[in-house]
Amino acid sequence: MNLIKECFVEDSKAFSERLKSIGFSDDQTMKFLPEAASRIVYATQKSSVFQTIFCLMSGHDDQVLRAIDVDSMANKSGINTDLLASGLHAIAPVLLQAYSQRSNSFTVSNSSFA
Repeated sequence: MNLIKECFVEDSKAFSERLKSIGFSDDQTMKFLPEAASRIVYATQKSSVFQTIFCLMSGHDDQVLRAIDVDSMANKSGINTDLLASGLHAIAPVLLQAYSQRSNSFTVSNSSFA
């Protein structure tokens, strides 16, 4: 499984709590999380995972939001684009922490094979 998608699955409670804190309903959260995971995976094909997350966290995210295609995501999920963008910003710190922990664990476990 892709490391980003693994973060979304294993840390779904933390992601859900962040989304609920900014006004997402349970139904919106259930629609948002799998779609966000897939689209962030796609966006990171053109830049690093950390660069993508830091752009979302810093507010310098126009290019990332275009790569994620928030408009298409809104049409598919039925959630307005402003709330989707807010959701991506809200989950960025959780994703950064989860991804950092997993990538460090992956690096350590791979180095033990060398």
